[in-house]
Amino acid sequence: MVTTQEEKLEVLQTKLQDFIQNELLPYEQEHGLNAEEDIPMEAIKWARKRSRELGFYGINLPEKYGGQDVSLKGLCMFKEELARSGAVLWGQVIGEIGGPLRIGQMLESFTPEQIEKYVMPVVTGEVSCCFALTEPNAGSDAFAIETTAVKDGNDYILNGKKHFISAAPYADFAIVIAKETRKGEKERITAFLVDKKTPQQPGFELGDIQVPLSGERIHAELNFNQCRVPAANIIGEPGKGLLLGLKRINTNRASHAAGFIGMAQHLLDLSIEHAKTRVQHGRPIGDFQAIQHMLAEMATEIYAAKCMVYDVVDKIDQGKEDRAGTSMAKLFASEVNSRVADKAIQIFGSKGLAKGHPVEKMYRSARMYRILSGTSEIQKNTIAKALLKG
Repeated sequence: MVTTQEEKLEVLQTKLQDFIQNELLPYEQEHGLNAEEDIPMEAIKWARKRSRELGFYGINLPEKYGGQDVSLKGLCMFKEELARSGAVLWGQVIGEIGGPLRIGQMLESFTPEQIEKYVMPVVTGEVSCCFALTEPNAGSDAFAIETTAVKDGNDYILNGKKHFISAAPYADFAIVIAKETRKGEKERITAFLVDKKTPQQPGFELGDIQVPLSGERIHAELNFNQCRVPAANIIGEPGKGLLLGLKRINTNRASHAAGFIGMAQHLLDLSIEHAKTRVQHGRPIGDFQAIQHMLAEMATEIYAAKCMVYDVVDKIDQGKEDRAGTSMAKLFASEVNSRVADKAIQIFGSKGLAKGHPVEKMYRSARMYRILSGTSEIQKNTIAKALLKG
């Protein structure tokens, strides 16, 4: 009988590993899924449905919402395991892409009506959502957003553009952060639940699919043109929109860092296997000290990043606010991931340079994470401010 949180996590992790190896990866191979091509909704729905049946989808949510109420440590362990697998659909398994992970830290901000209409369908995997904050002129400076919301009776009229919004291409609704303008009063930033364009709610359309360096087609623009949204769709209090983002920032950065560790470990796994099987000058290249040293450096940096990430995760689970520590973890893990990817390319040589090779693809993906979810420079700003304040 499982009695402790650690035992529960161990059982769930074993179950997840079994699912990855015996169901997820075989499914992807059978259907020829490629992260750099459009993923069929049928495949996404299969991953969500099967993951929910096994208890992984929304695993971080409270039990009353169908989750497992696992700690942040547990969530990071599962995310690391999934990223290490190299699976195309790994982000769908726990609801990372458009699923419950997008709303888990905001549950207390929704009204009962919003939970019934928006939250529960996401929890069950029937629909997906996206969090729309970033704009062409508002990236690291979130206060510079230009999307406006003007009160009109019992509604608000939204105008503006968001870009590089994760999960936007197939999201059924968006959580939109907009600048609420009121005549004679100070502007304030408010969050709205906005449905995709329907006959009842025009003015919200999907813009261009924005394909980043990784080649994945999961980011897009969102355009708002006289989009009418009921006041009942405000999340939390008017003027508290950015707080929703701040609530997510520590846990998001920590969980992203765990994903980077998983990616780096996958690169190391591939490199070790290649070093054992690639023969040059009559023996495996793993016999050469130059290769051995690169593998040793990769493993050491991954270990250091893992220690850092899980140290700050433990603090967050204990209720401690450690923004500087979280920034250090995100900064270091993303940089380590890039360095490990670079060494993997070196170990694979010309084979690793071939377009579409696993390490070539991960090399491109790794480079993105020094920018996404807060650039390395923004993390350094946060760390320095904490140091100088102290």
